[in-house]
Amino acid sequence: METVIALQKPELVEKLQQFAQVHNCEAADFLNMAVGEYLDKMAREKIATERQALEAHYTDILSLYSGRYVAVHQGRVVDSDTDARALYLRIRERYGYIPVLIRRITPKADQREMVFRSPRLRGGAP
Repeated sequence: METVIALQKPELVEKLQQFAQVHNCEAADFLNMAVGEYLDKMAREKIATERQALEAHYTDILSLYSGRYVAVHQGRVVDSDTDARALYLRIRERYGYIPVLIRRITPKADQREMVFRSPRLRGGAP
């Protein structure tokens, strides 16, 4: 099912059409690319905020979740598991594509961060 979303501001439509023309692509393709890049930027910012929240309470979280993977959303631990994939699948089911930080809780010297990326196909846009 395709959802149609319309731009409400005529000046945005005009800018979009001009930028698409400069990049030699369709306005819809350019819009998809621009929105995708903006959403990626917002996701990176959200993960950075979640990382800061985790770091601010790391000692307490370590005492509760040592050796487990935790999911941090809106500044708090919302789930945990010993299996990162099981946790990821539950979080995806619960929150969809909203970014949620998943990190294994270990003493600082043992920490490694995992980043999961989804492939995205682009067509026509630069």
